[in-house]
Amino acid sequence: QLVGVIGSRSLPESFAPRVASVVSFFLSLGFSIASGGAIGADSFALSAMLDQGVCPERAIASRGVIFSAWQSASGFPASVRPQVARFLTSGGQVVWGSASPGSPRQVAVSALLGRNQRLVSACSILVAFLHGYSRGSLYTVRQAVSRGVPVIVFLCGDASLPGDLASHCFVMHFP
Repeated sequence: QLVGVIGSRSLPESFAPRVASVVSFFLSLGFSIASGGAIGADSFALSAMLDQGVCPERAIASRGVIFSAWQSASGFPASVRPQVARFLTSGGQVVWGSASPGSPRQVAVSALLGRNQRLVSACSILVAFLHGYSRGSLYTVRQAVSRGVPVIVFLCGDASLPGDLASHCFVMHFP
C-alpha cells in the first residue's frame, strides 16, 4: 500500500525531522511512500526515504514513488535534482508527467495538478504537512477527501485547514 507524503513548499527545514519520522513510521509498517518531488515537504520525504540507513539502500528506495509533473528529471527544481538522481539509481520509481522543462506557467500548473491527482489516485493514505497557505497542497487534500482516502494533516506554524476539510481529516497542530 502507498502513503502519499505531501505538503507546503515553504515548510521550514526545522520540520524535516517530523516528516522523516512519519516516513519512517509508515515504512516500518510495510507501506511504500509517494511524494511529488518538489521542495519543502516533498524534499524532506524524499530525503527520509534515502537516509533510512537500511542496507541495502535499494530496499528502501524501491518502496518509493515520485509523481512528477515533468517529462524528465531536468524539470524538477534544481535543489532536488541530486536527490531525484540518487533516488532513481537506488531503485526508486518516477511516474513521469506531461510538462516539458520550461513549459509556460499554465501548462506547468496543469501538469502539477495532474500530478497531484495521480498521486491521490494511487494512495491508500495521504499525509500533508501544511505551512502558511498552500493552494496546491489544499487541492491535493481536497482530492483525497473527495475520493474517500484517509487524510492526516499536520498544521505547522500559522497554517489552517478550511472548515469543509477539517471535519474530514485527522488534524494535528505544531507551533
